[in-house]
Amino acid sequence: MKSWREFIKFTLKGLALLKIEIAEEIGFCFGVDRAVKIVESLLYKGTKVYVTGELIHNADEMKRLTELGLCSIDINDEKWPDLSTATVVIRAHGIPIEVFERLKDEAQNVIDATCPVVITLSDSIKSAEENGFEIFLYGHEKHDEVQHLKSVVKQVKVVESYEEIKNVSKKIALFSQTTMDIDGFSKISGKLGEEVSKLSTLLIKNSICHVTLQREREVKRLAKSDDLCLIVGGKNSSNTKKLFDIAKKLNTRTYLVLDSTEINEKWFDSVQSVGICSGTSTPQRIINDIVERLRTFKI
Repeated sequence: MKSWREFIKFTLKGLALLKIEIAEEIGFCFGVDRAVKIVESLLYKGTKVYVTGELIHNADEMKRLTELGLCSIDINDEKWPDLSTATVVIRAHGIPIEVFERLKDEAQNVIDATCPVVITLSDSIKSAEENGFEIFLYGHEKHDEVQHLKSVVKQVKVVESYEEIKNVSKKIALFSQTTMDIDGFSKISGKLGEEVSKLSTLLIKNSICHVTLQREREVKRLAKSDDLCLIVGGKNSSNTKKLFDIAKKLNTRTYLVLDSTEINEKWFDSVQSVGICSGTSTPQRIINDIVERLRTFKI
C-alpha cells in the first residue's frame, strides 16, 4: 500500500510546471549586437549591403538578415561581385588586413563592424611585436578571429596546449582568442610561469572577453544546480561550443540547440529543472521562443 506522500506525488505527477532557470548573461553580446544593428540600419535605408562571410556565427540570425536583403561574399574567392555601388560590412570577428585593403579599393564604402574587444587585442599583439616579443596565441587556427589576428603581425604561433610551445626565444608574450576557455588559458600561462627563470621577459595577457568569462561561470553554476542544461547557439560558434563542452563535463544531460524546434521532449523525462545559457551570437527572440515552449512541459 502506498504511503500518503507517494500517493500525493503520484496524483500531482504531470500537473507541476518545469522549473526554468535562465543565465543572467544571455543573448547577443555588445559586439554582436553592434554589428547586427549596423547592418539592419543600412538595409532599412535601402542600401546594397554585403558582408564578408558570416556577420556572426548563427544560422538563424543570418537567415533573417539575408531575407532583409543582406548579401555575402567569400573573401577567399579570387573574383568578387561588382562592389562599386555597394557597402561592405566587416564581420564581427574581423578579416585579414590584406582583404580589408582590397575591399577599400573595390567597394563604394567599407564599414568595420569588428568587435571592439578584438580590435583591442589586435592592437596589443602589434604592440608586443614592436617591443620584440615572440607572440603565442591560445586559440583555434582556422577561426575567423584568429585569421584576422595573424594578419596584423609578421608572425604569431597559434597553440591549443602548452606542449605546442617549443624552441622559444628569451622574450615571449601569450595572448588568447577572445572566445577561448579560461581553464585552458590558465593551464598554459601557469606552465609558462614555472619556466619564467629560463626567460628574460614573459608577458601574459588574459585577452578573453569578459562577457564570455561571465557565461562560463554561469554555465558551470546551471549545469551543477539543474537537472538538465540547454546551450543555445550556432553549431559553428566557438564560444557556444565552449559552453556546451564545459556544461557536458558537469552534467551529462546537456544539449546544444539552435532554436526551439531542435528540443526533444523526451530529454525531459524525470527532469524537474532546466538551466538555459546561450552563445554570444544567439538573439534574444530565440531564447524567448525556447522558454515559451518549455513552459508547456509538465513534470
